[in-house]
Amino acid sequence: MNLEHATLLFLVAVFVVAEVFRANRGIRGVILSMNDVGSDLVTLPSTTATVKLQDGNEINATLDCCTVCIGQLKVGDEVRVTDSRSGYVIDLPWFRQNCKNKDA
Repeated sequence: MNLEHATLLFLVAVFVVAEVFRANRGIRGVILSMNDVGSDLVTLPSTTATVKLQDGNEINATLDCCTVCIGQLKVGDEVRVTDSRSGYVIDLPWFRQNCKNKDA
């Protein structure tokens, strides 16, 4: 094993550990409403949404436009919410419990 392979394995291991840590800290929730949807998502660096958590609490959380576009997020979608220093942040879950065909 040369230095390049060792570096690659190290970076993959760090990524996996970071994602497991984020998954354990995240709280599952469902998007109740998307705020700022009247504006173009490309011009906005981030937007806000109201999310209902598993415990029944409703919170306002921020999400960036890339998360909205990549996940094709809309009202009713399941997301992962993380409590950060700047407030709640929405992220895409690795595995969705209720997988649905978005086109159907």
